[in-house]
Amino acid sequence: MNTKILLISLAAVAGAVLLFAGHSADSGVTNSHAVTRFGTFQRTFTKSYSSPQEMEYRLGVFLANSQTVDAHNADSTSSYTLEINEFADLTFDEFSAKYLGFEEEMAAARCEKTGEDFTMYSDDKEVDWVKAGVVHPVKNQAACGSCWAFSANGALESALAIFKGQKGLCLSEQELIDCSRSYGNMGCSGGLMHFAYDYILDKGLNDSKDYAYTAKNGQCKTDKSGKGPHHIKGCKAVPRGVENLIPFTRKQPVAVAFHVQDDLRFYKSGVYNPKGCTSNPNHAVLLTGFKLDAAIPYFRIKNSWATSWGNQGYFDMAIRSGAGTCQIGGHAWNYVPTV
Repeated sequence: MNTKILLISLAAVAGAVLLFAGHSADSGVTNSHAVTRFGTFQRTFTKSYSSPQEMEYRLGVFLANSQTVDAHNADSTSSYTLEINEFADLTFDEFSAKYLGFEEEMAAARCEKTGEDFTMYSDDKEVDWVKAGVVHPVKNQAACGSCWAFSANGALESALAIFKGQKGLCLSEQELIDCSRSYGNMGCSGGLMHFAYDYILDKGLNDSKDYAYTAKNGQCKTDKSGKGPHHIKGCKAVPRGVENLIPFTRKQPVAVAFHVQDDLRFYKSGVYNPKGCTSNPNHAVLLTGFKLDAAIPYFRIKNSWATSWGNQGYFDMAIRSGAGTCQIGGHAWNYVPTV
């Protein structure tokens, strides 16, 4: 970096720290420590800003988020820890607009064609589909509200591995983003897993190597849509209630939705067991297993924010009765595909 530019940048940071400290005298963060911490953050996550004013604003956001993380980790009664990660210079509203994209919709799924009984399976206290080798590695949706597509495809990749022996598949989220809008989805602006399954029921689905991910809305490639080699027989909705998620998960990973509140974006480890968190679902993920006999029983969940987030892209969520933690079982939009 040019020395002059570096000096200007450091001056902007120092000025922003002084400005922020003037509004938050009891922050407990010294100016020099704030400069160092923010500089480390910028280098670690290759952050750059368009102007000193933008840097000043991002520093203020970063300091506020840092205080949230530090205060949480100072609570010895918490069952999970947080960390500063690439999202630390975003407000929660900014983060939500870029990385959350589950949209509630009451329209029924046409893909619900199976009457198979999903409740008569083992009473295992622990299930780990990742260890069984039928879960595709963690993907990165990037700044696109396409979590619904990653959730739907994650469940389908696992179903094809379990019931068809087709391990190692990496299905195309981009095809769902581009081509399932007429089914009710909205690309990077949100969607639902069962609308994705309606599309796959009609058209099939391609591998990601044949329809690559771009993390933005695109035109449907009509030479690919309708010619995908991967198909489903239908889908099945999980009835409301956490007690129903468990037997479904004994059979296969489940595409689930829940409510992301501010602290989850900084999750690092432990069993996520927040106070409150009762709002409607805004994010979709893949439920890959559970451990019922743990000190705090938990679900093991695969996210789509890359392996740099959380525990190599995964997190553990406390199992609560009824609607569950953050409403994971309190709605009718959790699904599995049938193949």
